[in-house]
Amino acid sequence: MRRLPYLRLKLQELLLYLEGLESGGRELTRYGSQQTARIQEIHALLTEHLDRRYTIEELSHRYLLNTSTLKEVFKAVYGLPIATYMKEYRVRRAMELLRESGGSIAAIAAAVGYESQGKFTRAFKDVTGQLPTEYRREHRG
Repeated sequence: MRRLPYLRLKLQELLLYLEGLESGGRELTRYGSQQTARIQEIHALLTEHLDRRYTIEELSHRYLLNTSTLKEVFKAVYGLPIATYMKEYRVRRAMELLRESGGSIAAIAAAVGYESQGKFTRAFKDVTGQLPTEYRREHRG
């Protein structure tokens, strides 16, 4: 089940690449490979540690990137602003846990980085249009 987020990421990268071809490749060369590599490191950090919330300032300081550059390059590479991307990533991971585990909604919320079940439920409904309990009931094997 971890293939789906990976495939979505690869699809976004492909679409970004194709968009660059349409504009004569100017957009893709706009960012250096070093900046793109740092953004990929940041992505790995964010997605491997869902229980931890990082601020843009923390990431900027840790990876020696200007905050506006960090936000701009992340969006160029992954197609969404960092906060939106992480919200959707957390919810996708929660969807997997709801389907595959018997953990409580509160435990799943904590596992994907939400400090309260209420905030998690709102985010889940924003992304999926369903409550976590409804989603589990419909998709549990």
